[in-house]
Amino acid sequence: MSDYPEIAERFARDTASHQMTVLHDDGLYRHLRFEGTADSPFSRYPFELITWPYNLVVKAGWTFHFDIDATPDMFDLFRKTAFSGQINPGYWSEKVRAGRDEIEGFNPDLFEQQVKQHVVEAIRNGDAPRGIGAEVTRDIFEWGDISHEAGARKELDDFRYQGWTFGETWEWKFCDYTPGFLHCCHAIRHGIDLYAASLKTAEVA
Repeated sequence: MSDYPEIAERFARDTASHQMTVLHDDGLYRHLRFEGTADSPFSRYPFELITWPYNLVVKAGWTFHFDIDATPDMFDLFRKTAFSGQINPGYWSEKVRAGRDEIEGFNPDLFEQQVKQHVVEAIRNGDAPRGIGAEVTRDIFEWGDISHEAGARKELDDFRYQGWTFGETWEWKFCDYTPGFLHCCHAIRHGIDLYAASLKTAEVA
């Protein structure tokens, strides 16, 4: 199972009718384009894979350039570092040369999850005053500027209720892989699988 099932399901739906066009294929030098047919409702979600020795570029609305000195054929790297049909964003993100600023971003759902979990634990331990849950909901989630990480952290730092605060939260992590990076990881894996299938078909023919 994917750690990000919603992204996986959306990608599968958006690329269900994609077909591969080989723009260049000479050993480790490849340029492959994947897109739906003209009558496909998903033809607006094309992506491309470009490889040369030790390098791979994926273009899918976002662009990421991966490289690793130990693996000449980058298709082998992605095939061998994840189970069939799955992605490995943790390991693959370490190989990104260009596009690193787009790998992770503030995740409001992760922020909300951690804040609520902290409040629940404080209530269970008897450390929080009565009514803390409603106060956090109103001051932070309803009135707070939590659309970005700086604003979310400021809301936590500024929160006070009957002497209770969140304390030290600087180690809390509110960032996660962006939908764009995860989409590109799926594009790489799906594109490689389609390419491999085309080679098998050619061998049979």
